[in-house]
Amino acid sequence: MLTISKKIEYSIIIIGYFAKKQGKTISLAKASKTLVLPYRFMGQLMVAMKEAGIVESKEGKNGGYSLAQDWDKRSVYDLMEALGEDMGAVKCMAHSGRCVREDKCQIKKIWKKVEDRLVSDLREIKLSEIN
Repeated sequence: MLTISKKIEYSIIIIGYFAKKQGKTISLAKASKTLVLPYRFMGQLMVAMKEAGIVESKEGKNGGYSLAQDWDKRSVYDLMEALGEDMGAVKCMAHSGRCVREDKCQIKKIWKKVEDRLVSDLREIKLSEIN
C-alpha cells in the first residue's frame, strides 16, 4: 500500500488552513496551535514551502505566513517535490541507483506504469482543491 508521509499530510492541512484565511498573514505559533501541529516540524515545512513559492513570509511585529500569489496553480506533485518526497511506487523505483535484479525483474514494467499514472494524477490535482 502506498502511504502519504506526515510531511505531505501536515502540509495539506496547513494549505487548507491558510486558504480559508484568504490571504491573511498568520504567525507560525498561532497556526501551529490552531492546527495542533508540532511547532518545529511545521516551521520546517513552511520553510520548504516558502522556498518552493507556495507560501510567503512577512517579518516583524505582524509577521507570519500566507499563501503565495500563485499557490492555487501548483499541484500536489509540486508540493511533494518541494518537500523532497520520493515519487517511486516502490523503494527500488524511488532510488536512482540500479537494482541488482533489474535485468531480470519481471515486475518493473508494472510498477513503472503505476508510478507514471500516480505522478500524472498528482500533477493534475491542484492545491486549490484543498480549499
